Amino acid sequence: MKSKLTFSRVAVFPLITALSVIVFGISCQKSSVAENPSSDNSFNQQKLDITNMLIEASASDEENFDMVMENDESTNASNVSNAKTAGKKTVTYSPSKDVYPHTKTIDFGTAFTNPKGITKSGKVIITYYDNATDPQGKFTLTTYDNYYISGVHIEGSIQVNRVKNAAGKFVYLHIISKKVSDATGDVKVYNSNATWTVIDWQDGKNNAYEITAHATGKETYNGIEANNFQTDVDEAKHIIKPFDCKRVQGGLTAEIHLAKGKVKDLTEYLDYGNGDCDDIATLSVNGAPAEEVTLPLRFWPLNL
Repeated sequence: MKSKLTFSRVAVFPLITALSVIVFGISCQKSSVAENPSSDNSFNQQKLDITNMLIEASASDEENFDMVMENDESTNASNVSNAKTAGKKTVTYSPSKDVYPHTKTIDFGTAFTNPKGITKSGKVIITYYDNATDPQGKFTLTTYDNYYISGVHIEGSIQVNRVKNAAGKFVYLHIISKKVSDATGDVKVYNSNATWTVIDWQDGKNNAYEITAHATGKETYNGIEANNFQTDVDEAKHIIKPFDCKRVQGGLTAEIHLAKGKVKDLTEYLDYGNGDCDDIATLSVNGAPAEEVTLPLRFWPLNL
């Protein structure tokens, strides 16, 4: 996907995405570039962490919604353990999949590694409500029990409400409050509100989501420095996510304030492109020419 990320000179953090926060999955990964004690490297690491956080937050929201919408079978049928994975994942329902409200518990055990090499442990617990009788459209509530993704601790909750718009299309309202932390002392806390509207896309019928989102958050870096950020989906270029693909279209703007470094404020723009289902995006910082990047970012690719 072609993607563009922009950050303006304001500092208050997601999608994501929420979406904006977009800025979907949680990544506290360190730069693949060897670090040294220089202040430049430390500053670049902060930029990397924040940018990855923005991108991965929206990916996290997408992952949660995938888990919400998956039509998992009962416990025995959903045990996952084969040559492509390590460990076991189980899915159970209580009291029953056909009773509302009910809970779906996805238990990744102590170390479940998927074919992409991502290791998860702990539980994701999703409560389903019957929004046909819930006047507020309450659909699901996701919480976590000792849940880790590649060593990153995930806490918080995601509530999804489902309503219909004037055109009769389903609209999913994501209300997200999350905290992610790792063993190095990095802690990110963010809140996001995202709207996922079912649309007809590229001659298809009810086959994609159009996403708008706003998120704010704060990162404590190495247990010391507090960085603030804010992200918003580009109002002129909403994010498009087909049912069978990641984000393929749209833009995300972000405003970042770094607590320490040569540049105190950053404006970034992430552009997901115009319809390609891939992991390619373009990233522009402080109005500089956009450069192609591969998501998720493994190193800080741009010079300031």
